[in-house]
Amino acid sequence: MKKYIYLISLLILTSVFISNSAQPGVWNAGGSGSFTLLYPEDTIAYKKIQMKSEDIFMQLYKGFATVKGNYYFKNTSTDTLKIKVGYPVNNVFENVDFHHQVNEVRVDGLYKIKGLVNDSDITVYQKPSSKNDNWYVWEITFPPNEITKFTVYFLVNTNNAKITEGYDSDKKNAFIYLIETGSLWKSPIEKGNFYTQLMDNISIDNIKTSSPSTLFFDKENTTLKFSLSNYGKKPDPNFVITYAETLKDFDFKKITNNSSEYFNEIDNFSKKEFNTILFEEINLPNAYKVGGISNEAVGVLFYLSLYGIPFFVSLIVIILLIILYKKIKK
Repeated sequence: MKKYIYLISLLILTSVFISNSAQPGVWNAGGSGSFTLLYPEDTIAYKKIQMKSEDIFMQLYKGFATVKGNYYFKNTSTDTLKIKVGYPVNNVFENVDFHHQVNEVRVDGLYKIKGLVNDSDITVYQKPSSKNDNWYVWEITFPPNEITKFTVYFLVNTNNAKITEGYDSDKKNAFIYLIETGSLWKSPIEKGNFYTQLMDNISIDNIKTSSPSTLFFDKENTTLKFSLSNYGKKPDPNFVITYAETLKDFDFKKITNNSSEYFNEIDNFSKKEFNTILFEEINLPNAYKVGGISNEAVGVLFYLSLYGIPFFVSLIVIILLIILYKKIKK
């Protein structure tokens, strides 16, 4: 009877441990995705427009990030294609490299977003609404066999992220760039260069990343770089970076009011002669790893419940038997 009571208690204790384990991954990160075909009537253009290349520039500040993306598309057909493309505000993507880690890109909006086609302003066709709760949409004309450049700027709040691993979690600033959505275009994407500059005296020593390719670092300009080639044939690993502690009483609205200043700053950054800069290879800690002892503590408690109780019960029984034996012997 005692044996059954022990087993039932062990099962209850174990179920409590397991049910309290949080979904691992990076949650509530500021971030961005790539452009996607959205409307059924535009399926005629599916896989006819190739994203030839992309140059992505990111500047990380304490609490937020500025993003500028230059995307170069080629209409590979002989017809002019006019389609609507969307930029996602919020989504959950399973990281390709770490299959049990979840990326959630959740932002209240891509703040102060603006788009340009061939360096000329273009009006947003549709913003997130009750009918379209997750997309900024533009209508773009792609002439046949020509390169069309699309540029986008926006701000994101990175201050509300939470990185979880089992029972441990860290509250950090986090940013994710979704590379895997590029596979929706005609493949391959021939090349992509991604530059991330650390602002606000953010130290490289406080950076953790998950990168789809080898990372390089320019110490003088505090800039991380990675490049991709011949990709987009399938969902690719995303770029994840965590940095700095969560700021209390952070006023993101004040930041958005100065969006022009930050867009000018990232414009200047994007015009650097990166080919002349000496980048050195760098290895950084995994963005999905967090501090804390909760996982170890739970493991100790579990093994104590599994082996410790029988051990101590056996020890007590042995002691009682020894005492009883000595009394009988007397």
